[in-house]
Amino acid sequence: MKYFLKSERIILQPIELKEISELSRVISGWINNGQVTYYMFTGQKPKNSKQVSDSIKKELETHENVIFMAKDIKTQKPIGYAGLYDINQTARKAEFRVLIGEKDFWGKGYGTEITELITYYGFDRLNLNRISLGYVADNKAAGKAYEKAGYVFEGTLKQDIYRNSKYYDAVLMAVLRDDYYKKLSKIHSKRFKA
Repeated sequence: MKYFLKSERIILQPIELKEISELSRVISGWINNGQVTYYMFTGQKPKNSKQVSDSIKKELETHENVIFMAKDIKTQKPIGYAGLYDINQTARKAEFRVLIGEKDFWGKGYGTEITELITYYGFDRLNLNRISLGYVADNKAAGKAYEKAGYVFEGTLKQDIYRNSKYYDAVLMAVLRDDYYKKLSKIHSKRFKA
């Protein structure tokens, strides 16, 4: 089983260019599903496999992004993708993003596990000082997962996102290196060291 990062139930693999056409069919199914993208910018416009493939290639070509396919460790089935985006080596910061497309894996702690694993990666391997994220305030499950993974509320952007015929507030959260190392580093090092 080939992986770059691994937790108890998840493996994270780099997306290979030779796999993009196959993965783009899976990902386009997720982002064209209104339930999956209900609280996201992603999914506002339909995308076919070629558009998804082109988008993935563009995101992978920049050194400011590190993106992984998340797979269930037992079945090797892709369940979503996640990564660190807009990595700034000078400020040592990045933005975390995740999409769990397979609904069978919702509400079972996979979002928290993926968030923890990539947060560990960002601090332990990339030497980041700050990892931030944002989500729609009405998405209570996301907020719980991020808080459980160590992220702290930083602010609210009022009526920042338009989706589903209404405006939503966006919640901003982050975790700083010092806080991470005080509270979570030892736990994550034991769980995630290869």
